[in-house]
Amino acid sequence: MRPLPVGAEARLDVVVTAAMTVRFAELGPVHPVYATYEMARHFEEAGRKLLLAHLDHGEAAVGSAVAVEHRAPARVGTAVRVVARCAAVRGNRVRCACTATDGDGRLLGEGSTEQVVLSTDALARLTGVDPCG
Repeated sequence: MRPLPVGAEARLDVVVTAAMTVRFAELGPVHPVYATYEMARHFEEAGRKLLLAHLDHGEAAVGSAVAVEHRAPARVGTAVRVVARCAAVRGNRVRCACTATDGDGRLLGEGSTEQVVLSTDALARLTGVDPCG
């Protein structure tokens, strides 16, 4: 892995859609607002976006932790900016601090992600799946 400086960041811009609202497999629709689990997915995506630029050929990364504190609701149509900021690199583990804000700068959520960098060969052995295709 190439050096990833603490403080480096990646942004992910999304617009809340009906598919991103709270809807459970067994219970069905619950609230027509941005679901916490979708925010978690966006935190992971932004963290991965940051890390990808620093992986060497033959390396892959897998998520190992995600934490989300949902602070405010966002309705369908709300523009959301997710920012993942490198908080720490320890060996092959990269931790990002993440935030989600709306177009007015209102904090919708905050949390963190962690990814583990492995060789693509090691990941293939662990999962039985070729991470490159």
